[in-house]
Amino acid sequence: MVLSNLFEKILKTGSVEVREDLLFVHEQLRKRHEAATEVLSLLNTKLVAADGSPHAATILSAAAWLTGTSVYRAIQDKEISLPGAAVALQDVYREWETLVYLLEEYNLQRTDIPIGLVVLAAMAAPRSFRPQVDMPYVQSELQQQYNAVMEKHGFDYREGTRVGILLCSILIQEYSRAGMIETDAATGVVAQRIFEAAKQCSLP
Repeated sequence: MVLSNLFEKILKTGSVEVREDLLFVHEQLRKRHEAATEVLSLLNTKLVAADGSPHAATILSAAAWLTGTSVYRAIQDKEISLPGAAVALQDVYREWETLVYLLEEYNLQRTDIPIGLVVLAAMAAPRSFRPQVDMPYVQSELQQQYNAVMEKHGFDYREGTRVGILLCSILIQEYSRAGMIETDAATGVVAQRIFEAAKQCSLP
């Protein structure tokens, strides 16, 4: 849905310069989509329910946690050239805020919803929509594999956060269409989980 909507926008654009810019964005999004699909296959295999089927709530949370860890690593890479620099919580918050607005754009077709309202929407998630594993398990078992996929596609940690947002958006749209969870609630869950992971990494 994300890719098709953007391509339709490109076809309707009259300006050659704007069209070229949009085509570049579309190509970047296509590459991110390839990486996201590869990670999705990994999650569907690793995080299964008792009956052997992919466990939706666990997969969505895992995707968000992996994205959140990449947020911290991206900021760490940026700061590493400064002697004595440490990743501050406000840096984490700023990057997280940018990603939440991207989530809004992909899933709610808006970028003006106050972040507090996005996070509060998670309260509407069904009680049954809970992950079966915790964040440390996901980070220890899957983060290295996630990073390997990003490296394979030529993405650094910052691009890895964008791939993560696209991955989460694919899952949000899939699960909302299946009636498992409302789109706004799922978006709120993802926003929460991303911040949980990024903040946890930044703690001393």
